[in-house]
Amino acid sequence: MNPPRADLLARRRERLVQRSAVLRELITEELRGVQPALTWIDRIQDGWLWLRSHPLAAVAAPLLLTLWRPRRAVGLGMRLWSAWKLVQRLRAPRAVSPPPPSARRRR
Repeated sequence: MNPPRADLLARRRERLVQRSAVLRELITEELRGVQPALTWIDRIQDGWLWLRSHPLAAVAAPLLLTLWRPRRAVGLGMRLWSAWKLVQRLRAPRAVSPPPPSARRRR
């Protein structure tokens, strides 16, 4: 006589629950190596959210730097501008070069 379908399903469910627990433990162990990187990502995200909620700080910090150390602020601004121009140059589509001159001899 075959066991009732409910018993089969209950046993299958128990096996699946046990397998899920084992897989959760395995994932937890594998993610322990990534945890420091995830912590830094969380910190960066928290900082970004704070900065978005306090936009005056984004304006006040460069302004204070400019008032306190004007040369340093100008130097930093120039470096940022140069980096921006370099990125723009690297992102620009390359012009197609003309084909090389033919190798035929002149008469």
